[in-house]
Amino acid sequence: MKFRYYYTIVKLAIIVLVPITLILLPADFFDHGESICASQLFFGIECPACGLTRGCMHLLHFEAEEAFAYNMWSFVALPAISIFWLVWGIKELKRFQKMRRQMQASPGL
Repeated sequence: MKFRYYYTIVKLAIIVLVPITLILLPADFFDHGESICASQLFFGIECPACGLTRGCMHLLHFEAEEAFAYNMWSFVALPAISIFWLVWGIKELKRFQKMRRQMQASPGL
């Protein structure tokens, strides 16, 4: 029970820290370097998701034109990921609160 409790704390920390880290990083952080897209590496063609990470990062920093230039689907992906992330965070918070109540009710666990 204690392992799951601490595991939930770690997940909550990740849920909070990853968005903060992405906001604190510069918008062009992922713009440099070689692509790791398998489609580009093996076939030399861009897949529909190419540029999505860079586009979402620019959109996160309110740079809509750059986001659109990298991938127009970032305007769909970022809100979808944000909703998923928020729902996941709420679910983990409820799980944490339930575990905390159970641990307080039975301190011998």
